[in-house]
Amino acid sequence: MFIINKMGKICFFVIALVLLFGVLAVAGAVSDEKPEKITFIHYKDGKVKVIDSKAKPTTNTCYKFLGAKLPVTARYVINPTNPDGLNESLALWLISSGAEEWDRYTSAELFDDNFGIDFSADWDDVTPDGRNEFSFGAYPQSGVIAVTNIWVSGRGKNKLIVDFDVLFNTASTWQWGDATVNPALMDLQNIATHEIGHGLGLADLYNTCTAETMYGYSSEGDVGKRTLNSGDIVGIRSLYGN
Repeated sequence: MFIINKMGKICFFVIALVLLFGVLAVAGAVSDEKPEKITFIHYKDGKVKVIDSKAKPTTNTCYKFLGAKLPVTARYVINPTNPDGLNESLALWLISSGAEEWDRYTSAELFDDNFGIDFSADWDDVTPDGRNEFSFGAYPQSGVIAVTNIWVSGRGKNKLIVDFDVLFNTASTWQWGDATVNPALMDLQNIATHEIGHGLGLADLYNTCTAETMYGYSSEGDVGKRTLNSGDIVGIRSLYGN
């Protein structure tokens, strides 16, 4: 009888250890999981488009979800350094105005109003650094206005955007600026508002949705994306509430 009890205790102890280390192993696998990168390339009107296959169509043809959203109020940093002679203060104002446009249409506080100015901020293309960054730089493909990388973690319906980075392409035939002053310029606020939509969890639109901020093409003089259209508003409210 004594031997049976002793063996039972030993077996229970061994089973408990196996279960414990099994749980720790699973937890370790989850914590070590690398975020998935999703890239959106914004082309100048008339160039070849790339439609992200992960985007989920909805019954409303003028908004699409990426399948992930920001978990909390996000803070972003801007590096306003640019080769186009665009005033740095103006660059900050135009980009932050794009963020505020999305905040206007939902009760959630999407972005921290105290955004940061950081001259070291850059575009993360290989490994995310946990910061949402806006910067200017050269992109090697022609006809590309801007590129946004979205870093997503989690699975199924629990996917969260952990980092997004926007690159405004300076290796181009256009010049960045305020197109309300000069329609020959590529409007920074116009493009920033569109790219921020990706950072919030919305995908590109094509076909007949030309009036939407999330329409996938732009060109010099275009300022229509500065203000959200009906599909954009339905989309953002579906993600974050009215």
